[in-house]
Amino acid sequence: MDGGDGLGDLLLVRRTFGEEILPLWRWRDGSDIADGDRVAEIRLGQQRLTLALHTDADGEGDYGFDVLVPCPHNDQCTAHAWAPAYSVTCLFRALNGDLDDDEDSVCTLHGPMTAVDQEPDDHAAEAFHETAGSAR
Repeated sequence: MDGGDGLGDLLLVRRTFGEEILPLWRWRDGSDIADGDRVAEIRLGQQRLTLALHTDADGEGDYGFDVLVPCPHNDQCTAHAWAPAYSVTCLFRALNGDLDDDEDSVCTLHGPMTAVDQEPDDHAAEAFHETAGSAR
């Protein structure tokens, strides 16, 4: 077994965010918002946080969680943006909006915060050229 007192796929959740989060945690199997990574949701009354579990977060097999946040580049952007969630403190910060402009967040349309020098239209043009180039 996993040595996790029967927790199975919640062992990583407990190790990362603590035992208290387990009753709030729900895996959302079949969700495609994280490019194939497993998605979970934490509900707190009317509020909720969406998280993604990356089992190869750094290309070397390490795991990590990201929490869904608004695009840090453009308030009108409707694409998904993800910020790293290392602990329950990160979840609290996400819930309060403190991670909305986090320098480590990555918008799926605009990219990481280091790409702020590009305009949204530049990103759309790049995406179009990449798609057109792969169709050849």
